[in-house]
Amino acid sequence: MSGARLGRRAVLQAAAAVSIGTTQLGTAQASDGSNNACTRQDNGTPTQTINPPADSPPNGGEDSTLTSLEVEIPPLNQSLAVTAVDSKTTGPTALIVGGIHGDEVAGYRAATQLLDWSPTAGQLAILPKANPGAIARGSRSTEYGNLNRHFPTKRTPSSPVARAVWNVIERVDPDILLTLHESRGIYKEDSSGVGQTVFHSPTEVAHDAARMGVRRANRTIGSQRLKLKTGHISHPSIAPTGLLAEKTAYDVEIPSFIIETYEGVNLNARISWQKAIVRGVLDYFDLTD
Repeated sequence: MSGARLGRRAVLQAAAAVSIGTTQLGTAQASDGSNNACTRQDNGTPTQTINPPADSPPNGGEDSTLTSLEVEIPPLNQSLAVTAVDSKTTGPTALIVGGIHGDEVAGYRAATQLLDWSPTAGQLAILPKANPGAIARGSRSTEYGNLNRHFPTKRTPSSPVARAVWNVIERVDPDILLTLHESRGIYKEDSSGVGQTVFHSPTEVAHDAARMGVRRANRTIGSQRLKLKTGHISHPSIAPTGLLAEKTAYDVEIPSFIIETYEGVNLNARISWQKAIVRGVLDYFDLTD
C-alpha cells in the first residue's frame, strides 16, 4: 500500500466528499499526497444544551431470548461482554459496537442503553465497551495505540484488543455492523471534525440505510447546523486505514456504518441521536418496526 496513511477524520472527510454511486466493494488503493489529520483540535463552539425527546425502545415480545458472551483479551486481564437478543423470527443479525475510543462517551453510553432493546425480527448483538482499558482511563487510546487503526483489511488485527473484537465479529457473524463514535468538530465545518455524519460502506444498500438513520435523527434536530448527513467510510481511491467498519465492509462484505455525533452538544442529546440513527438503520433492515 503506497502513500501516506490517513487518520480516521481525514479518511472520512475525503470519502464523504466522493459522490454516492459506487455499489461494489473492492480493494482500495492509496491516494497520493494524503495528510494525517487524525487530531482532536476543535476549540471552537462551546457545548450547546439541547433537550432531546423521549424515545421508546423496540420490544420484540415475550418469545425473545437473551444470550451473553464473554471474550477474553489475552494477555490482558480483561474481557469483552456481548449481549445478543434473538427475536425467534427470521431476519438478519446486527452487531452494534461502542467504546472503541474511551473518550467518546456518547458511543458507549448509547450502546449500553441499547441493551434494553429487543428486535422484532432477526438478532441484535451489542458490544457496548469494545476498549475497556481506554474507557477506564477516559482516553482515546491505550499503550497499544489507537484501537481503530488495528483492523487492516486482508490481515489479522494487530493488537490483543483488536483480535478480541474480531473474535466477537467471527462468533456473532453479523449481517450488519454499526460502530458508535464522536468528534470534536462538525464535518465540513472544522478541518479535523467529522461529527454529525453517518459514514457507510460504499454500497447502495448501506447508503439507503444510512439515509434512513439520518432522517430518523434529524426529525428531532431543529438547528440546521446540527443536521446529520451521510458519507462513505472509504472508497476505491482512498486507502483503508485500519478502521473496524472498513474491515467488515471489505473482508466480510456486510453493510458497515460509523456514526459520529458532535461533542459540542450536551451528552443526552448525543446519546438520543445515536440511538435514533441506530433505530432508523435497524428499521431499514426490518429488525425493528
